[in-house]
Amino acid sequence: MAEFTPQPSCADDVDHNNLTVEQARQRIHDLLSPISSWQKVSLRQALGQVLHQSVVSPRQVPPYNNSAMDGYALQSADIKNAPFSLNNVGVAFAGKPYQGHVEAGQCIRIMTGAKIPDGCDTVVMQEQVESDNQTITIHTDVKAGQNVRLAGEDIDCGDTVLPAGRRLTPADLGLLASLGIAEVVTYRPLRVAFFSTGDELCGLGEHL
Repeated sequence: MAEFTPQPSCADDVDHNNLTVEQARQRIHDLLSPISSWQKVSLRQALGQVLHQSVVSPRQVPPYNNSAMDGYALQSADIKNAPFSLNNVGVAFAGKPYQGHVEAGQCIRIMTGAKIPDGCDTVVMQEQVESDNQTITIHTDVKAGQNVRLAGEDIDCGDTVLPAGRRLTPADLGLLASLGIAEVVTYRPLRVAFFSTGDELCGLGEHL
């Protein structure tokens, strides 16, 4: 009677014909061809896609010198030892800048994000000011240039804000939208297919 020789199987402790995980990954990697084609997509379609081109800012952020506080904008040349008073001649909102020029001895009421008016370079927060609408009195020391965000302080025109190869996140889309960018150039997404062998499987919604 011939001697029985068991065949290799999954029950064996070690199958020397099997690849390690690292070897299998390397073989798959060696067969892959990187995607080189690209497409232009709107921000609404860009989440999770990978940038083909770096995004360069077309504008400054902030776009102009603006107030970091609700308070009063004034000229640094008018700063004196506290307390000192100035004439309030107007108001500036974030969406409605003050149109005039602020002269010596004057100030304007200013809201957070509003453009610093001509003639001003310093903002005093409202909590440090006593006001009767026509005149303000400042009761604290003031430093020239305080509470002012300079144009381009966060992003300058021409800065690279997102590099090529970056996978776009929700925060990235918010940044792009704030810069007025409506479209980006991304790599074409992967096309993925799968198949099954065996007739015991059925599709979603089919009778089990």
